[in-house]
Amino acid sequence: MKAFLLLACYATLAAQDHPQFVWQGQVDGTAILRLAGKHLSVKTQGGSPVEREKFHFSDALPESQQNARLEVRQGRGYVHVLEQPAIDNHYTLAVAIEDRQPGSSFYSLALYWDTSNNPFEKAEKTDRLSWAGRVEEAAVISCHERTCVASAEPGAAPTAGASDARFKFSRALPDRDVEVRLEDPDGRGEIRVTEQPSQRNHYTARVAIHDPLPGSGEYSFVLVWNRANSKAGKQPKDAEQSVQAFEPVGRGFLWSGAVNGRVRVTLEGGASFSQVVQGAPVQGEHADILRPLPERADLMPKVQKLSGRGRVSIIQSPSEQNHYRLIFEIDDPGPGTGDYTVEVDW
Repeated sequence: MKAFLLLACYATLAAQDHPQFVWQGQVDGTAILRLAGKHLSVKTQGGSPVEREKFHFSDALPESQQNARLEVRQGRGYVHVLEQPAIDNHYTLAVAIEDRQPGSSFYSLALYWDTSNNPFEKAEKTDRLSWAGRVEEAAVISCHERTCVASAEPGAAPTAGASDARFKFSRALPDRDVEVRLEDPDGRGEIRVTEQPSQRNHYTARVAIHDPLPGSGEYSFVLVWNRANSKAGKQPKDAEQSVQAFEPVGRGFLWSGAVNGRVRVTLEGGASFSQVVQGAPVQGEHADILRPLPERADLMPKVQKLSGRGRVSIIQSPSEQNHYRLIFEIDDPGPGTGDYTVEVDW
């Protein structure tokens, strides 16, 4: 037993000595490095673009909350971690390199993280989704496939419900009867599973949150379910690859609301939010995400105005630079508010 513990300690120390990510480049100004999985994006803020850039992933950044360690091997400026991986930022690690002296300078850095701390990879026979958001009074979180939608309970106050919702799936909820288990509930009120996925409810899991105090409170939870391990429940390897390679096309997002001025709607993955650029807040807003927006830069999204008197146009298409977000704008000429229904296809 002692020998086993010593071997485990040596293995842990060896893993800590081995960086999971190394980067080097010539920086003039401020450069922001964002890592997710084995993907890196670099954004320059002021100064010249990064030159002589090289990087290498030894291990993917896990989809788990943890504190990565930064080691600056070379560089004259200020290098620090901006964001640690968390559900709020879709498990993204962000590092800032600030070179404030005239001219450019060469930088070299290494990042270390715990590769065993990935809940999506700890057990091959289980999957999970993580949810977080703010709840006032009461809310019901309904999760189907790869999307979660929050709604207020019937008869609740107008202010009741959830806001700032964020969620992450390891894999879509299956189209079969499955039992979900509630793990890591966090919040000042009660969190409980009220409905299990079944054919009757189109394989939807529902979680009720009751907040007992005035105002809204921050809540989070994890749902875990067993993956089918029978041969009949598994897709052939080629079929899984085909699903990943060819995304379905057609209607993906439906939005409606009363607009007075100019509004921008952002769609990212399985979440959306609107922002008023000019005018009054949107009234009666409803967003229906039929399919999560895939992280692909080769998408050719189309926006179609089903109803409304003003102009609707795409402002940004998904790209690596904007973290695969789709943004469209509604410009209502007035006077007063105009009712809009917008469909986005890809």
